[in-house]
Amino acid sequence: MKTLLAAISSLLIASLSHAGESALTTTFQPLAGPGSGVVAVVQVTCHHWYANSASSPVDLIHVRNVPPTDNPIKANEDLNLASRCGLKFFTNDLGAAGSVPMIVLDATQFDQSKSGGYDKDAIIRASLECLRRVLPAQLAATKVTLKCKDEDKEWLSGIVAQFNAASRDTPFYEPH
Repeated sequence: MKTLLAAISSLLIASLSHAGESALTTTFQPLAGPGSGVVAVVQVTCHHWYANSASSPVDLIHVRNVPPTDNPIKANEDLNLASRCGLKFFTNDLGAAGSVPMIVLDATQFDQSKSGGYDKDAIIRASLECLRRVLPAQLAATKVTLKCKDEDKEWLSGIVAQFNAASRDTPFYEPH
């Protein structure tokens, strides 16, 4: 009986220690403004499964965003243009001792044809604005490293260079 109680106690403690991993958190995402044709930078609430790990709201900029609706049959598309078009942001382990701060914009899978007609420059700029708004303090001065296809390098590297040269205290992209 003592062994059974010890086993149950151990399982309970283990389950409680993992229960704290998940949390509601906020990030910003470049959303398709329904009917507006403008890429909107919107604060969104996410269920962050790895909230106690080394990840940050940066990792949530590119996740799918299918909002709740009263018409789930018709309104079921991903509104997040970063997600739809294949953009991803990565940082290194922010808690690792001796790690060099790093931010990567991975546009190797970028496909504007999935944007629904939104301007590619606006999608990239809005995504970078989302990044600027959620950057943790330890990455505030870190330059973004770009990964992309050769055919996208010229136009994308220009936008990323502008972002890297801009102040992180002022907006990089404002929808109009």
